[in-house]
Amino acid sequence: MLTLETPLVERLGEVPGLLGVYPMSDLEDIEKSGKPAPCVFVAYDGYQVVEANRSRRAVRIETRWLVILAVKSAARTGSGAPARAAAAPLAEALLKSLLGWTPPAKFTPILLATPPAPVFLSGTLFYPLAITTQQVIESDR
Repeated sequence: MLTLETPLVERLGEVPGLLGVYPMSDLEDIEKSGKPAPCVFVAYDGYQVVEANRSRRAVRIETRWLVILAVKSAARTGSGAPARAAAAPLAEALLKSLLGWTPPAKFTPILLATPPAPVFLSGTLFYPLAITTQQVIESDR
């Protein structure tokens, strides 16, 4: 499940215009991270069982990941419009990088999922994208 983090960070690191791509273990600390922006945080967001086959001792799961684009804006506006304008081309580039990408062995191609709403805090826009992929996990016994 979690082995997708490193290849996902590497894939997103190829997107031009980002100052970094970082794994995120705790979403609560995202605004305190102090990373230079624009950047991306990658966070594992859980899994769900898609299919379970008890007789074969295998399960198909779908994992969900958040790709959170952080864009800062020095413009003094509570609306966040300047940050959204700066985020638009980067968000599109991230989506293009993910669409059609097949992660390393045992994962299915990436699919887009419905993300949580964006948040604008203290001059920084946190714009999440959500993706899913499936994998089969088999018993080693």
